[in-house]
Amino acid sequence: MNTEETCPEGPVLALEALSLVRRGRKILDDVDLNITGRGRVCGILGSNGAGKTSLLKVLTGLVRPSSGSVSVLGDTMPHGVMPADVGALVEEPRFYPWLSARDNLMVAAGGRSDRTARVDEVLAAVGLQDRADDRVRIYSQGMRQRLGIGRVLLSEPEVVLLDEPANGLDPEGIAWLRTLLGSQRERGATVVVTSHVLSEIQRTCDSVVVMSGGRIVAGGAMADVLAGSSSLEDLYFSLSDDSAPPVSHRWTV
Repeated sequence: MNTEETCPEGPVLALEALSLVRRGRKILDDVDLNITGRGRVCGILGSNGAGKTSLLKVLTGLVRPSSGSVSVLGDTMPHGVMPADVGALVEEPRFYPWLSARDNLMVAAGGRSDRTARVDEVLAAVGLQDRADDRVRIYSQGMRQRLGIGRVLLSEPEVVLLDEPANGLDPEGIAWLRTLLGSQRERGATVVVTSHVLSEIQRTCDSVVVMSGGRIVAGGAMADVLAGSSSLEDLYFSLSDDSAPPVSHRWTV
């Protein structure tokens, strides 16, 4: 499962010796990871508290790491800065509840004509065109999740980070999400998805990273990671904190 090959174009996301300590506890433990390739979907798995969401928060500049560095598309990012080419949905999306879905996206567009011109297109892409003028306060959790994903896609970012995007989605919504991830792959975006739905990660992702206790315990191309396992679920439950290699190990997926 070790993939230490270097992408000829360089990694899209590079995390080097990344650690996050809060109240004496290591949330992220010296993570070294390259996520390579445009037009690919990478899944990040792990139990609650494994470090998945914290990792995305560091990547988006929402949280400053205790040590280490983050590079996006070859540029080392100052800590606490949201990279321009990254769009992210981290934890539950928040909106102005008294505004409609369309107006919320117009606010998110920030007056940029290239983004305001895409509002109706994005609403259609996330399946909210028929409810676009309803106030968000009456939206279900699944509808808010769709709108949150739409807000991420408004700027057509080169890197898309989605934290548990299937939360609140019904079976129809999960099938829609599967199609959406495929469309992002086709347009050449690099997508990173955290999820507890192992079957969907196996079905939709090109590569996978498994985290436990703030460390990476497995990672690589999906086919390579699954070699010798009947399913991603079987692999996941066979891993534990003790499965992790030394923290200096560098993963490329």
